[in-house]
This record gives sequence, C-alpha cells and structure tokens, in this order.
Amino acid sequence: MVRLPDFLIIGAYKSGTTSLVEYLGQHPQVFLPWLQEPNYFAHPADSNSTARKPDIEWGSVYRRHRTNTMRQYAALFEDAPPGSIVGECSPEYMRSPHAVSRIHETLPNVKLVAILRNPVERAHSDYQAFVRDSIETEDFAAAVRRSPGLEPGHQYVLTGFYGRQLKPYYDMFGADRIKVLLNDDLRSDSLGSIRGLGDWLGVETKEWEPNLNRNRNVSGRPGNVAVSTAFRLRRRLRPWLKPIVPQWAQRRADGLLVTGLKREPIAPDVRGHLVDIYREDVSLLQALIGRDLSGWLANERAGEPK
Repeated sequence: MVRLPDFLIIGAYKSGTTSLVEYLGQHPQVFLPWLQEPNYFAHPADSNSTARKPDIEWGSVYRRHRTNTMRQYAALFEDAPPGSIVGECSPEYMRSPHAVSRIHETLPNVKLVAILRNPVERAHSDYQAFVRDSIETEDFAAAVRRSPGLEPGHQYVLTGFYGRQLKPYYDMFGADRIKVLLNDDLRSDSLGSIRGLGDWLGVETKEWEPNLNRNRNVSGRPGNVAVSTAFRLRRRLRPWLKPIVPQWAQRRADGLLVTGLKREPIAPDVRGHLVDIYREDVSLLQALIGRDLSGWLANERAGEPK
C-alpha cells in the first residue's frame, strides 16, 4: 500500500514552520521525510517527469527539490514505521491557488496545520532572508512597494494575507481538520504549544520533552563579506548537499552561520504602510480562527522609535 501523509504543515513561510518540523521530528511516533517542502500539491501535476527521486527546480533562485509526480511524492514516506503519524511541511500550499483542491482530492481526511506570524514581521523576515542569501538588493521600503509579480519581493507582502489564503481550506475541509498556531504562542509557551499540537495529531505527549532551544532558518543581514559569501555558497550547494549530508551537520553549520547575521528594525512609516494593507485581512482571519489579533495592527513595536 502507498503511504501518504496524515497531516500537512501548509504555512506560512517565515512563521515557524521549520521549527515545527524540528520539534515534531523528535517525537518517536511522528515520521517526517528528509525533504522539507516537497510542494507536490502546490502545482499542477507533471506527467512528463520519469525520475523516481525529486526533481531540482533549476529555474528557481534556491534550486530546491520538488516532487512533481505521485511516484516521487509517495517515495518520501516509504520508510515510515508502522503505526507512526506521517506528515510533511510545504508552506507553499497555503498561498498556492492549486493546493487546496489537489489536497482535498488526494487526502480528503488529512489534518492541516498552519503557523502564523504578525504579517508585517513576517514580510520583514522574508525580505531579510533574501538579503542574507544575496538575492535582494533594494531596501525594505522599496521592496514592499514593488508591483505584484516582480521577483524577488512580491511575495513579501502577498504571503501575509493569511485570511484570504486559509478561507478556502476552511470552506473545503472544515474547522475541525485545521489547527492554527500563532508564532507568538510558540515563542511564549513552546512546550505547551508543541504538546497541544501533538495531542491534536493523536500522539502521546505526556512524557514528551523535545529540545526546543534551537532557532532555525534565521534571517538577517550578513555582518561581513565572509558571512555573506558563506550564505551564498550555502544556497548554491544545498541541492546537492541536502540529500547526503546528515541533518545534524546541516543544523550545526546553520547554527554557526546565523551568529554572523544582524537584525534591522522596520521604519515606522513602512510599518504603518503595511499595517494599513493587512487591516482587512486580519479581520477576516480573526473571524476564521476566533482569536484577537488586534496587536498585529499596532503601528509600532516595543523598542522601536515612534
């Protein structure tokens, strides 16, 4: 029998998805494949690919692996132990116009997990990841005002419209099959949040003590040329190294590199511009998930100049 996921982490980018994979992967009853972001449901099926292993997206600046066929996708889960809960994480699913119907057609009873972050902070983190990897050259104010469709950068703003992206999932799957976490909750109560997610997924969590001390996929501006060069090489070599280098080694290397990154504040006028853009969508999201998100609409953050 073909083994397919019991749950999907569908987004959002730069909101804590990598941390969720890191934490859930430590549970003995949870199986997650080596490839994060297989993105199988995010695009129309490709019947031309004959490869068994995931294809590399050569046209993408990140040259990520992607599963284009069911054969490639199902192969990711062949090693799942009997009785385990199987999942995968592809943040592209939440913002993809193809994903919701394709997921429902193939996995009608799947559980869906979304983790969301203040959309202004998320946009800035996304931007700084592109700066980190020597892809983005403009400042944040110019980047978030670019016309939709220009790469890189149009995704900085568009990815943060969580309400409009999640509503089709609620309409098609129903609220009982969707678990929405907030990045703020994961930060303030990491153990409680991850145990609550484990309970919802159906695994034993009472005695579960995952290591929650590691930051993953950190963004920022490189502090010097050496750090910038290292991140640029990391981006270019990852398609070949990721399948063969042990995950612990990848994590250790990433942990060393992020110490050379610097975080930059968001200018108050840029924050206000983004708050106005997201105001209506935040109201929609509040209604969907039943949470007060008014704090996301503040025009300033603690510690930043007014």
